[in-house]
Amino acid sequence: MRKGNSFYDVVDQVVSYGVQKGILHLYNEDESFYKNTIVLSGHATINFGSCSYLGLEFDDRLKKMAKEAIDSYGTQFSESRAYVSLKLYKELESLLAAIFEAHVIVTPTTTLGHIAAIPVVVGDGDAVIMDHQVHNSIQTAVTLLKPRGIHVEILRHSRMDLLEERIKLLGDKYDKIWYMADGVYSMFGDGCPVRKIYDLMERYRKFHFYADDAHGMSIYGKHGRGYLLDGRQLHTKMIMATSLNKAFASGGGVLLFADKELARKVRACGGPLITSGPMQPAALGAAVAAAKIHLSGEIYEMQAELAEKRKFARKLLEEYALPIVSRTNAAVFFIGAGLPKVGYNLVDRMLKAGYYVNLGVFPAVPMKQTGIRFTITRLHRFSQIEAMITDLADAYPKAVREEGSSLQDVCDAFKIPWPGKVTPNSTLAPVVNNGDALTLCHYNSIKEVNRAEWDALFAGKGSFDWQGLQSLEACFTDNPLPEDNWLFDYVVIKSSTGEIIVATFLTTALWKDDMLSPGEVSRQVEDKRRTDPYYLVSKVIATGSLLTEGEHLYINRNARLWQEATHLLLEKINVLQDQYHAERIVLRDFQVAHKKIDDYMIGQGYFRIDMPDTNIVLDMSWNDYYSHLSRRSRQHYREDVRKYQNDFKVSVIQRPPSEAEVNHWYELYQNVKNHTLELNTFPLPRKIFSTLLTGEGWEVLQLELKSEGVTDAGKPVAMVVCYQSEMAYVPMIIGLDYALNRRYRIYRQALYRLVMRAKALGKQRIHMGFAATTEKKKVGATALKTFAYVQNKDSYNMEIIEGLNRGEQRPGLPD
Repeated sequence: MRKGNSFYDVVDQVVSYGVQKGILHLYNEDESFYKNTIVLSGHATINFGSCSYLGLEFDDRLKKMAKEAIDSYGTQFSESRAYVSLKLYKELESLLAAIFEAHVIVTPTTTLGHIAAIPVVVGDGDAVIMDHQVHNSIQTAVTLLKPRGIHVEILRHSRMDLLEERIKLLGDKYDKIWYMADGVYSMFGDGCPVRKIYDLMERYRKFHFYADDAHGMSIYGKHGRGYLLDGRQLHTKMIMATSLNKAFASGGGVLLFADKELARKVRACGGPLITSGPMQPAALGAAVAAAKIHLSGEIYEMQAELAEKRKFARKLLEEYALPIVSRTNAAVFFIGAGLPKVGYNLVDRMLKAGYYVNLGVFPAVPMKQTGIRFTITRLHRFSQIEAMITDLADAYPKAVREEGSSLQDVCDAFKIPWPGKVTPNSTLAPVVNNGDALTLCHYNSIKEVNRAEWDALFAGKGSFDWQGLQSLEACFTDNPLPEDNWLFDYVVIKSSTGEIIVATFLTTALWKDDMLSPGEVSRQVEDKRRTDPYYLVSKVIATGSLLTEGEHLYINRNARLWQEATHLLLEKINVLQDQYHAERIVLRDFQVAHKKIDDYMIGQGYFRIDMPDTNIVLDMSWNDYYSHLSRRSRQHYREDVRKYQNDFKVSVIQRPPSEAEVNHWYELYQNVKNHTLELNTFPLPRKIFSTLLTGEGWEVLQLELKSEGVTDAGKPVAMVVCYQSEMAYVPMIIGLDYALNRRYRIYRQALYRLVMRAKALGKQRIHMGFAATTEKKKVGATALKTFAYVQNKDSYNMEIIEGLNRGEQRPGLPD
């Protein structure tokens, strides 16, 4: 059984698709630049993607000092700073100390600065809380704390109420509590609540702040100190990093300390400051020139000029009623697009119109919060800003309509109000040509669905024919626990002639987010669930259910409108997701991947994940069970099955069970459920064992030991709840007595007996489900690889699970 899906596999899908669309991993095609023009993919464009906010990269003073540094010291001075540094470092650090009025260390990059500082300043007795959207460079550095067992958590973005709760809770256990965040966040352009953070540092002795203000540098504050230090000094319990690669227009990073001794210690012990290469002379020379500009009155003129252009851009966006996600005064702007396909469409339109803007897409933002990110720099002329936003306002509704979306969808995805003038549009259904029409039928119970039509599509594919679903509905309604109550929805889409093109059933239920994670991850999460049973649990709307497996989605690909019908289904699922407030959509179980479908699903905001292998006995045509087995399986049968065959009494129970039988079966089931975390789900409700047997097609295969001398001889040691569909036998729930399993090979005996039962019933195949692939192979099952498409409203829980999977953090905050 394959376990888990790498976060990086998901990122690879999304980025690879962006590369394929000609939006990501681009190279300029100019021989040289002239300010903010750039040639990309054959188009001359105005660059609205630069983070050099003050445009100093073209300042003659920076270029002159960069050239002089090369003339004086060559293209590089390749020695570790632990030994020798160019004297330009001393000059630069002295200038930066004057800018920030703090103790300064210049680092090769901001990322390497984090890697140098964080392992040194965070003690073994400390705890770390990272903002959910903190820059990846800080997250990378925090992974270095893992071998020391330091407590690390993730906090929902800028939730100061939750932060204060955690400070109070962790204060008794840890020496210091470090909160790590950005000053200005690189995607949405929102600023961290710095006033509240300073207040928390004053009120809580153990609370400390580590921040990266790369996108605030130069454009705010005295001498361009940045967003965090605009109107305030570096707090004594704060460490700040910033970048010289953005508005400073040179290279490298800066670490700032209020404590001189701590700065010395990081300089002496920080790994990259000992072993990594230094900044190149050209970058150092340019940085010295930039620092001198920052210490002059000229910096305030530059800040004011940029502020006017930012203000102008924001005013235009508001006039055109474009959905601005973050209404701050940053130089970073983010216009919500919702689904990735809308974002791809918009970036392509803008590129062809002569503007380069960034695509904000997963993993930088959640899948359904894709958008257009652009930046305003001092190099932009007011006419360029006006032309770009005017063309964006023209392209935006076209892209939204073309992709079958609406402004309502976008505002819902970002939870933002209507942007002024625009009247809400309903979601557009797919365009159907030639007078054809699609009819979507939605039902809340299988009893409302035509039985003959449903069974013609799904009979024999699993336990979800008409009768099987009626039984499942009875089991998962009116239960005391929320996880035991599922919502059932049935969607059937027909052509104008009444032909069924698409059909499926969906359940909305609580899923454990670590369901497919490695056992060690689930063990950590289950420890947390002892006191918080719904920690890392999400409401999920899925094709199929947690108790079924197989081809839950019927698509007639021979029908001319199958793609339109599939799109209509996804629209309906989105509506249901909003109606039920579900955090995730899961479309499963697919077996054959198609790149065209993968690309389509990425555009819709889905990514593909591997599911556990499903095991199916496909060949039931044999007359002699033993002779049809492989040589190794025959040995298994002789040694582990036939040897104990006479020790068992096998019963087939189709009547409603007694209370005592239900209690014992549930105990056997719990043995299996608690034995492994291979597929971590909530326990099934007890009533399922009595309710299922009141429906057609259900039975329990029960094994008892009859050997002399066995304690409780005659008491069931195994039970399998099975369903008989038209052509298939479907064992769904198993329970075992593990105390006797090893001695009598009870599990293997149960697998053999259910195969023989299916043969006696004349079934053509057996759906044996997930897990225990090796054991099931011994009785003739074939393991089939399956996958699903997943769409998350929010990547928060996913990133916590991935962090636990890498051992980078411990279970942290409830929502």
